[in-house]
Amino acid sequence: MRRRNGLERAVGLTFLALILVLLPLASSDTLGAEKVIELKFSHFVPPQHFLQTDGFMPWAKAVEARSGGRVKVTFYPGETLSKGKDNFDSIVTGVADIAWVSLAYTPGLFPLTELFFVPHMGNISAETCTHIYHELYEKFPQIRAEYSRVKVLWTHIGSPAGLLSAKKPIRRLEDLEKMVIRAVGPNGETAKALGATPVSMTVPDVYMAMERGSVEAALVPLEALITFKLNEVTKYITTGFQGGYGPYLTGMNLKVWNSLPPDIQRIMDEESPKIAFLNSRGWDKKEQEAIELMKSKGGVINLSAEEAEKWRAKLMPLWDKWVADREAKKLPAKQVRDEALRLFKKYEQASK
Repeated sequence: MRRRNGLERAVGLTFLALILVLLPLASSDTLGAEKVIELKFSHFVPPQHFLQTDGFMPWAKAVEARSGGRVKVTFYPGETLSKGKDNFDSIVTGVADIAWVSLAYTPGLFPLTELFFVPHMGNISAETCTHIYHELYEKFPQIRAEYSRVKVLWTHIGSPAGLLSAKKPIRRLEDLEKMVIRAVGPNGETAKALGATPVSMTVPDVYMAMERGSVEAALVPLEALITFKLNEVTKYITTGFQGGYGPYLTGMNLKVWNSLPPDIQRIMDEESPKIAFLNSRGWDKKEQEAIELMKSKGGVINLSAEEAEKWRAKLMPLWDKWVADREAKKLPAKQVRDEALRLFKKYEQASK
């Protein structure tokens, strides 16, 4: 009896020891299955910017909630991870997992999408223009090919480039002659066509440049008067010409995207399109707020109809130049431009 008890005790101890050995392994497997996927999201606007509070964060929270907490997005606003001009490269190289990119900072990388920078394409809201962006993207494989190095989460349009002046009122073309203007990428062509001298810099750098006088004016979306506090260094804005729209991309590193579980990819694909129009509606709202702010300061200059036509005449050759430059590279630029103009006309008529 004692021998049997001793044997049973020995077997029991052996079994217990085996459980103690296997338990950590089982726990490790369980933890591995529930490991949180951490994603770095880089952008160059301030943390209080409407794109962050009303767009990026709601998207991240939706993805985190629907994934059961398996995804965590950490934001790096205000160029804390990568400079605005480097955000596309930061996605490709993996410095950032996700980044919001202004295509004004990537001249030549998106040659057909750059159509939106051409002035006087039309006069519609950023939200409506985002529909045109998406329709062109779906219609032309050559446009989709421009985005092949990243996973596209969403694309949208910002409000058109507005003309801000630090001190000098700009009422006529002659007022722009040789004026030093902040104008990035394709907007530089607009500045030159109007007789000004373009200087490239990111929006966060414009405040100090205008304050110091190293630039006299700037082509930027009017919302920057509020979100980047440019109203503090801007005395006038000039309205009456259409300076071209700003296309934006929110993309993810392809290697990171391909490593995600299929269900999380599906969640992101479902949540991302919603944010495109939240972003563009935010631009429209802030643009109107900025105009009202400058009106309250007596700083809005409206071009006369005659003067506006002079500006338009100076800018219209940019349409043909845009086509010629890209057709020379075997891109279907004329087809894209003609389809874009058809869509602009369609949406403009629908809004009347």
